[in-house]
Amino acid sequence: MLRLVNNFRNLTITKESLSINYTNYQPVRWRKPIWLPVAKTKIFKVPPRTVIPEEEKVELMRLYNSYRTQIKSLRRYLTYKYCTKFLASEDPEEQKKIFEEDFARCIEINKKWNEEQNVLREKRVAEELEVNLDFARNRIELELIKQEEKLQKVEEIVRREKEQGKSFITSENIDEAIEYALHNSVDYNFAIDLNGEKIFGRENNTQEVKQKVSVLANI
Repeated sequence: MLRLVNNFRNLTITKESLSINYTNYQPVRWRKPIWLPVAKTKIFKVPPRTVIPEEEKVELMRLYNSYRTQIKSLRRYLTYKYCTKFLASEDPEEQKKIFEEDFARCIEINKKWNEEQNVLREKRVAEELEVNLDFARNRIELELIKQEEKLQKVEEIVRREKEQGKSFITSENIDEAIEYALHNSVDYNFAIDLNGEKIFGRENNTQEVKQKVSVLANI
C-alpha cells in the first residue's frame, strides 16, 4: 500500500505527457467480423503453442497465488467485520422488529406501485378495446357494403336472365316457334368478298335479291 501511495505521489501530469506523438501514431487495425468463417488459407493451419519459460511460469503462478490469497483474506475479513457488527451490536428482538417494519414498508410501496400500474393498465385496456371496436365496426361496414354490392350484381343477373327468358321456347309457345322457324328460314351459306361484305347464297327462296351486309363495322 505504501508503494502504491508513493507511486501516486511521484505521478506528475504535464502538457508534454498529454500531447499526442504523431510519429508513432498507429490507428486500430481492421478486424474480420466474428460471423465470417475461417479463411481458406487458414483452415488447416495449426498455430504453434506459446512456450513459456519455466522461470516465468513459476513467477506467474506465485503472483497469481499471492493475489488470490490476498483477495480471499480481504473478502473474509470484510464479511466477518460486518457480520459481527450487525449481529453483536443489536438485539435479536430489535432486529426482528426492524425486519418487520422494513417488510411492511416494502409491502406498502409494492401496493402503491400495483395501484398505479392498475390505473395505467385499465386505461391501456380501455384504449385497446376502443381501437378494436372501431376496427370491428369498420370491418362490419365493409362486409355490409360488399354484401350489398354482391346482392345488386345478383339482382342484375336475375333481371337480365328474366328479360332473356321471355324469348325462351316453352311448352306453351313451342307451336308458334316451330311455325316461325319454318316460315323464316336462315341461310348460313354466304361468302365474304374483299371488302368484308357478306354475299348470301342463291338457295334462299324467301329473298328475291342478293343482300350485301357490311361486316366492317362489327370488326
